[in-house]
Amino acid sequence: MSRNRLPYMPFWVDDYHRDTRHLTTEEHGAYLQLLMAAWASPTNSLADDDNMLARTAGVSAARWRKMKSIIMAFWSLDGRSKRWSQKRLKKERRLAVDRKAKASNAAASRWKDKKKGDAKAMLEQCHPSITIKGKPNGFLERASAPKKSRQQKIEEGFLKCVTS
Repeated sequence: MSRNRLPYMPFWVDDYHRDTRHLTTEEHGAYLQLLMAAWASPTNSLADDDNMLARTAGVSAARWRKMKSIIMAFWSLDGRSKRWSQKRLKKERRLAVDRKAKASNAAASRWKDKKKGDAKAMLEQCHPSITIKGKPNGFLERASAPKKSRQQKIEEGFLKCVTS
């Protein structure tokens, strides 16, 4: 996941139902698809392009023409940038970005004085049953049992057949 992406979109069910009771099931689906696309967009908005809006909403261009006025009543068109934005979505996005920045700053201050790069020792301390061995290139790998030869596998299979 990119550092700038937000892992979730807050969805207030009561508020949504209160504002969208008049929508058909198809219109609900189209509206939610547009909300999610705008949330994922770096500008938190949608381009004013009916073909793209129809595709994003998951409906045909003809169906989009019929439902556009109902769906886009929830959105505002910025004439200068030619982009649609949704007021509540922008507010929730600002809050989520602020929460993420606050959590990131808190983690940075929590770990700023801690020694970094001692993951091997920490793993061995937390999980003593796991042994770690280093590779020549500096990477670490879990130690495992030596691989069995083909002959050993055949002999084990034969013994299983004989003893069962």
